[in-house]
Amino acid sequence: MEQPQVFVSFFLDASRPNSDGKCLIKLNIYQKPHKRRYATKFHVTKEDWAKLNSAKLRDEDLKEIKKKLNALQSQAEDVVATIKPFSFVTFEDAFIKGIVTTPTATTSRMLTDWFTTSINLLKANDQVGTAGTYQTTINSINEFKKNLQIQDITPAFLQSYEKHLRSENKSLSTISIYMRNLRSIINKAIKDKFLSRDAYPFKSYEIPTGQNVKKALKDFDINHILTYTPEKADQQKAVDFWIFSYLCSGINFADIIALKPSNISGNYLTFYRQKTIRTKKKDLRPIKVGLNSRALAIIEKYKNTDPQNPYLFSILEAGLSAKTIKNRCQRFIKWVNKRMYEICEDLGIENKTGTYAARHTFSTVMKRKGAPTSFIKDALGHSSVATTENYLDSFEDEVILEYANALTTFNQSVLKAV
Repeated sequence: MEQPQVFVSFFLDASRPNSDGKCLIKLNIYQKPHKRRYATKFHVTKEDWAKLNSAKLRDEDLKEIKKKLNALQSQAEDVVATIKPFSFVTFEDAFIKGIVTTPTATTSRMLTDWFTTSINLLKANDQVGTAGTYQTTINSINEFKKNLQIQDITPAFLQSYEKHLRSENKSLSTISIYMRNLRSIINKAIKDKFLSRDAYPFKSYEIPTGQNVKKALKDFDINHILTYTPEKADQQKAVDFWIFSYLCSGINFADIIALKPSNISGNYLTFYRQKTIRTKKKDLRPIKVGLNSRALAIIEKYKNTDPQNPYLFSILEAGLSAKTIKNRCQRFIKWVNKRMYEICEDLGIENKTGTYAARHTFSTVMKRKGAPTSFIKDALGHSSVATTENYLDSFEDEVILEYANALTTFNQSVLKAV
């Protein structure tokens, strides 16, 4: 028997206005004949509630509340979509308590349905970036062949799909991401006993991988950036945050914007990577960074002064959805990159030097200065040395040429002795 549809909406509890005459907005979850309401942090008057639901909303404060309510509703709907069959208790665990459980295995044979289930779970777990790559993957597969079933993924299909991606000039990195996402779906189907392990298509197909394009700067280019003083304030802010990333073990910008004052203790910064904090359950270790005087000065210069804002830097504020945080991060990175490209042009640095170059540059400088790969691995927050080695820059051209010349250059005293 098909379950009744679940509806997500909001309800103004006008029965208990506060001293300012404002009433609590509640999240309303309705599945005929049952409904439950959950308190939000938003209070408005009856008049403002009517405005919130009108087509022509002009009040800026109410616009912000509506924006956050829309994000909350979207998040709730994503969680509801993962719960099959729907249960209020499971919803409360996933949404109210923040405990996301794996949804019941889909009974559909359609590959798109398996991707949709995983995408909804990722969104419910605030992994909006990964959810985006899964959505891009299934879009690409559907463009190649429509209406595929889970058992249609064979070694022959994987070979033909890879050939198709190459014909579209997709990079090895993109092909690898698509194939790894598809492999994850197949593994899920096998784990849920929907697909036989004997039918595992990746045992006779190897996912292509390519070396990362080296983005590290040479020593004299690093020095130019460290000593550069832009005339424009926006360029100064961009280069300051680039330098902060470089000085703090190549910290990702997603981790920079998520920092809080509690992450700073004296001359040390301690944090968990946002990339792994929700996905890595075992051996989750914090990254500890020593802060030199330059890094401390940047923190002091840009630290948030709003006591209501919990973040170290005022790029984010409280109450934002995971999707909004992702968008803010992407916009900030784009903003910094644009100005860093301008700075590199002024300095005569040939390669475009965006935010990610700071991370590669940190790891390569550590290598040049003789730091053990194990130390660099821990500083970057990698789980394996192999991952770190992909970050480390190849030997510079001058060093390669030096070794080539050494093949025909010998110690004269040794030659005379012979």
